[in-house]
Amino acid sequence: MSKKPNKKPIPQAATVKQPVSGTTATKSAGSIASKKAENLIQAFSIKQLCIVLAVICFVLYANTLKNGFVLDDVMVLKENTYVAKGLAGIPEILATPHMRGYLIIPNDLYRPLSMVMFAIEVQFFGINAIEAHLFNILTFIGCVIMLFFFLDKFFGKRKTALAFIAALIFAVHPIHTEVVANIKSRDELLCFFFGFLSLNIFYNYIRDGKILQLILGVFIFFLALISKETVIAFAAIIPLLFFFYDDGNRKRAFNITGGIIGAIVIFMVIRSYVLNLYNANQPAPVEFIDNALAGSQSHVVSFIEKFTTEWVILGKYLKLMFIPYPLLCNYSFNAIPFADMTDYRFWLSIIAYGFIIYFAVTRFFKDRKDPWAFAIIFYLATLFLFSNLPFLMGAELAERFAFFCSVGVCLVAALAFEKWIIKEEATNVSVIKSSKVLMVLAPLVLLFSGLTIARNTDWKSNYTLYKTDVEKSPNDCRLHHYVATSITEELYPTEKDSLKKREMDRESIAELKKSLDIYPEYSEAYIEIGRIYDRSHRWDSAEYYDKKAVTLSPGNFTANNNLGNTYLSTGKYQQAIVFFRKSIELNPNFKYAYYNLGLSYKQINRPDSSVYYFEKMLQFEPGYVNAIQEIGMSFFQRQLYDSAEYYFKRVQAVAPDDPNAVNNVGSVYLNEKKYPQAIEQFKKTISINPNYLSAYSNLGRAYYFSGQYDAAIATFNKEVSLDPKTARDIPFMALTYQKMGNMDMARQYEARAKQIYSDFKLQ
Repeated sequence: MSKKPNKKPIPQAATVKQPVSGTTATKSAGSIASKKAENLIQAFSIKQLCIVLAVICFVLYANTLKNGFVLDDVMVLKENTYVAKGLAGIPEILATPHMRGYLIIPNDLYRPLSMVMFAIEVQFFGINAIEAHLFNILTFIGCVIMLFFFLDKFFGKRKTALAFIAALIFAVHPIHTEVVANIKSRDELLCFFFGFLSLNIFYNYIRDGKILQLILGVFIFFLALISKETVIAFAAIIPLLFFFYDDGNRKRAFNITGGIIGAIVIFMVIRSYVLNLYNANQPAPVEFIDNALAGSQSHVVSFIEKFTTEWVILGKYLKLMFIPYPLLCNYSFNAIPFADMTDYRFWLSIIAYGFIIYFAVTRFFKDRKDPWAFAIIFYLATLFLFSNLPFLMGAELAERFAFFCSVGVCLVAALAFEKWIIKEEATNVSVIKSSKVLMVLAPLVLLFSGLTIARNTDWKSNYTLYKTDVEKSPNDCRLHHYVATSITEELYPTEKDSLKKREMDRESIAELKKSLDIYPEYSEAYIEIGRIYDRSHRWDSAEYYDKKAVTLSPGNFTANNNLGNTYLSTGKYQQAIVFFRKSIELNPNFKYAYYNLGLSYKQINRPDSSVYYFEKMLQFEPGYVNAIQEIGMSFFQRQLYDSAEYYFKRVQAVAPDDPNAVNNVGSVYLNEKKYPQAIEQFKKTISINPNYLSAYSNLGRAYYFSGQYDAAIATFNKEVSLDPKTARDIPFMALTYQKMGNMDMARQYEARAKQIYSDFKLQ
C-alpha cells in the first residue's frame, strides 16, 4: 500500500503585511474613501446650486412685490368672502366650488388648495398684495428646486450639471412671468410643486421600496390635483418614466401607476360630488370673443379655418418657448388671425411639429431611455390638454398654459448644451463654470432675466398691464375693452378732478369703440359704454347702448340688469322691473338684480315686495349694508319701529363708525320716545361727523321732548350756525322758548316760522 501524503500544513514564519502600492486591497480602500469624498462634494454642490437657483428666482421676481391685485386676484383673494374668514373659512373652501366665495356660476371648478393657502395667509397677514406676491415667489422657488431634484434623479445623479442648466433656464424663462406675477396663478404653482415633489418621492420608492414612500407620493400627487387639474397629464408621464426610463422594478412601477390612477379617480369623485351639490357642474360655454375657435360650433368659422388656426396656435406656443416676445396677458378674438391652407404660419407649425414628433419617436424606438425623446414627449403630453385639439379651452392661447410644457423645452436646451457646447457628458458639476459654457449660458440668462424683470413691471396694475399689452396687440378685441374697464374701476374712483374724470370717460369710450371696430357684435363693449353714460347721467345714450347690448345678447343677465338700472334712474319703474326680472331669470344667482328690484318696488310703494327682494339679496351677501338699510327704512316709514330697530342695528354692527347708521338707530329711539337712548345715539353721530345737520336736528328734538330745553336751544343754534339757511327747526325753537317761559323769543321765532310757511306756499 502506498502511503498517504502528509496533509498537515508546514509551519511558516509569521509575516507582517506591508502596504504595497497598486495592490487590490489598497485600491479598494482608496476607491471607497474617494467615493465618500465625492458624495460629500456632490451633496455640497447640489446644496450650493439650490441656493443659487433660489437667489436667482428671488432677484428676478422681487419687483413683483411692488405690484397690486390684477386680473382674477380680486375673485380668489381680495374680495373672496371665504378667504377673508382666514382659518375659519377653510372648511367652506374645501366643501364648495372654486369661485363660491366670490360669485356663483353653473360651470365652476374644484381647486381648493390655493384658496386654503390664501386663507392661511389672510389669517396671519391680512389681505395684503405684498405678502401674496412674496408667497408666489417662494412657491416658484420651490417649483424650480423640485424640477432640479427631479432631473438630477432622472439622470441617475450622474449629470447634475445638466439638471442645473435645465432648471436655470426654466427659472429665468420670461414665459413664466404670468404665473408668478399673477397671484391667482398660485394654483398653477402649487400644482407644479406638488406634481414634481411626487415624482421625486416616487423615484425614492423605486429605489428603496418602502410602502410609506408610495403612500406619501400618491398623497402629494392628490394635493397637486386639488391645486389644478393640469397635473393629470402625469398619468401619461409617470408610466413612461418608471416602465421605460427607470425600469428597475416593474412591480413598483405598477404600484405607482395604480396609485396615481386611484388618486385621479378619488379626485374626480370628490369634484363631481361637490360641484353637483351646488349645481355647478354644467359644461363651461366657450365664448367666441375669448376663443374664436368656438365659432366653428355656430358655423362662423369653417372646419378648415378651425383646423389650420389650431396648428398656428400650437406654433405660437413653440415660438414663445424660444422667442418669448411679445408676452401678453390675453389672446382673444383677432389677436391671432384665422388661418387657411395657404397660410405660411400653418405650414411652419405643421413642419416643426412633424419634425419633433418624428425625431422623438425614432430616438425612442432606438433607445427607450433617450432623454431627447423624453423631453419632447413631456412637452407634447403636457401641452396637449391646452392645444384645443381634444376640447376647446376658455382661451385660444395663454402663457400660463405653457408652464408645465416648458420643462420639456428647457431640458432640450440643456441637452443641446451638453452635446454642442460641452461636447461631453456633463458628469462634473464644475463644468458649469467652464468658459465655453458661460460664454453661451450667461448671455442667455441675462437676456431672459432682463425680459422677465421688465415684464414684471407691466403687472403692477390692471391698467398698466392692459395699456402695455394693447400696444403690442392692437387687434385684440378684448384688450381694448379691458383698458376701458381698468380706467373705470381703478383710475376713475380715485380721481378728484371732474375735468380729468370726463377725460377718462372719453378715453374709455374711445377704447371701447376700437373694440367694436374689431368685433361689431361685442355686447360687452356696449354694456361698458352704457355704464359710462349711466354714471355721467346721460340717460338717453345709456339707454341706447344698453338696448344694443340686450339686442345682441338677450341672454346676457348683466345687459338686462343695466338696462333696468337705466329705467330705474329715469323713473320708468315698471319697465325697470321687467328687465330686472329677466336678469334674475337668466342668472338666479345674480344678487344685484334682486337689490335693484327691491329699489324699484320701493319707488312704486310696494314695501312688502321691496323687502322681499332686499332679503333675497341678503341671502347671497348677508353683510350687504345697503340692502339692510333699505329694509330698515321700509319698516321705519311704516312706523314698525321694532323691526326698523333690528335692521338699523345690524347696519350699525357692520359699520359702527357710519354716522348714518348711528343716526338711524337714534331716530327709532326718538320715535319710540326712548329719549335718553336717542340722545346717546345722536351725540355719537355728531362725534363721528361734527357737521351732520340732521343729527343736530334730531338731538335738539330729543332734548325738547325730554324737557331739556336749554340743551335743545343750544343744539338748534349749533345747527343754524352750521347752515344759516336751514329753517326746519325754527318752529321747535319757538315751542322750546315757550316752554322755557321766554315769550319774547317764542313770539320772535313763531313769526319767523309763519314767514317761512308763507314763503313756502307762495313757491
